[in-house]
Amino acid sequence: MFTLQPAASEALSDLLGRIARVGHRHPALADRLLDHLSANAFAAGDTAVGVDTLYARFGLLEPRGRALELLPALEQAGALAAAGHFPIQAARVCEALGRIAYQQGEYQLASEQWSRALDLSEVSGHLQTGVAARIGLGQIYYAQADWARGLRQMRDAAEHLTQSAKEGDDSYLAAKLALNIGVGSFETGDLPAAERHFSHGLAAARRGGHRVFEAEAHWHLARAALARQRMDWAVADCRLALDIAARQGYPWLEAAASRTWTEIALARGDNAAAVRSTRHGLQLAQRIQARAQARQAHLQLAQLLQAEGDAAGALEHLWQHLALQSEIERLSLPARATLAAPPADDTGTPVSPEELLLHLCGQRQRLASIPPHEALAELKAASSRILGVASVIRWPLGPQGLNADSHARYIDLLTRHGAPLALPDAALHPCHDELAGLTGAAEARIEVPLYDGAQLAGALWLVDARATRAWTRQELLIASQLALLFEAQSA
Repeated sequence: MFTLQPAASEALSDLLGRIARVGHRHPALADRLLDHLSANAFAAGDTAVGVDTLYARFGLLEPRGRALELLPALEQAGALAAAGHFPIQAARVCEALGRIAYQQGEYQLASEQWSRALDLSEVSGHLQTGVAARIGLGQIYYAQADWARGLRQMRDAAEHLTQSAKEGDDSYLAAKLALNIGVGSFETGDLPAAERHFSHGLAAARRGGHRVFEAEAHWHLARAALARQRMDWAVADCRLALDIAARQGYPWLEAAASRTWTEIALARGDNAAAVRSTRHGLQLAQRIQARAQARQAHLQLAQLLQAEGDAAGALEHLWQHLALQSEIERLSLPARATLAAPPADDTGTPVSPEELLLHLCGQRQRLASIPPHEALAELKAASSRILGVASVIRWPLGPQGLNADSHARYIDLLTRHGAPLALPDAALHPCHDELAGLTGAAEARIEVPLYDGAQLAGALWLVDARATRAWTRQELLIASQLALLFEAQSA
């Protein structure tokens, strides 16, 4: 299971560690213990313990194809974490919900959940969940066959994992990340790098006793062996993957390895074994509602049955493949919210946020020549239009803004982070209580530290009209550029 760093308390961390060890041999018993512990915590009003325990239970059940059972509980836990101002626990819930959506082929929803988890992990300084979310976002690119961008995302996650490693060895994330980097390397044609990362993933999985990643490493090594036309290695590794997955009850991994066993059977000229393996993989994928896997199995079966001369059977599976492909594409479209019309200039020509920002940057010399209060008002109005926010607030350091007596934790957060902070939910700010009396504290916002030279001089808040808003990476980039204009105006 995923070891929580940190859990709600040291005592809980120790307890979850002991239950994880039980789970290696007796997963059903571990599941009952975690279910009981989580239910008791929520009943007692201890949200942090309840969410952390539920997340540990998710880590136990997900590889066994039972994550969907926890969907209602996770959604409720996310609401409780927001109401109780627990950003780390909320980030964990979002990371789990992203994995459930991804398994079902709902890539847009998965991307939204993982982006939210990443925002919350950054604002709370929680590296571990941030690494997990970055891996997930890389997998979205992989699902779209954008292997190069996915691989860059995985390498970014690796840099953050190096920082997280200072808190202790995280063999779970190390194994998961190594395998995913290996996949990107394999798909971009760098077979030696792929095999090296698959071996690193296998070593990390064995070090931490993560059997699902051990099985996955053997599956990927089998794929690499097939690419090298080393049938003996491919057979040995694929059998190991299938054996571990079947004995431990990992249906997603067993279905994936079954596809590779189909390729091995075809290379041996055993078409009947290939059909049996593919049908088995399809049944597993359908059982856990893994749309992408089921789609691949239907296509594989269509090709196999066509080769056998079963045109009717092949056509039936081809239609199933196309139906699932269409469903995955529909689920991967942006959220069906009514989009506001893009801003337009006096002639009615749409103007993008980037064009508006570029125009504003060209006004720096003029802004410097007008009274400061007029320049500040113009900057705020332009920033509000560019990002579509309700208000823009500049908080200086000092008695009329942020001060060490009332906002010590927040000033420390700004100093340590030094980059824009995306607040998708105002209730989940790590300094929520400290900021409660400030205008805009109840709404979703982007917060950007402002500097005078190398010294922190305050913060720029770009405040939405709502308590929640999903911020994009592009909006964060624009916010950082706007902050430079405010800094220049203050100089």
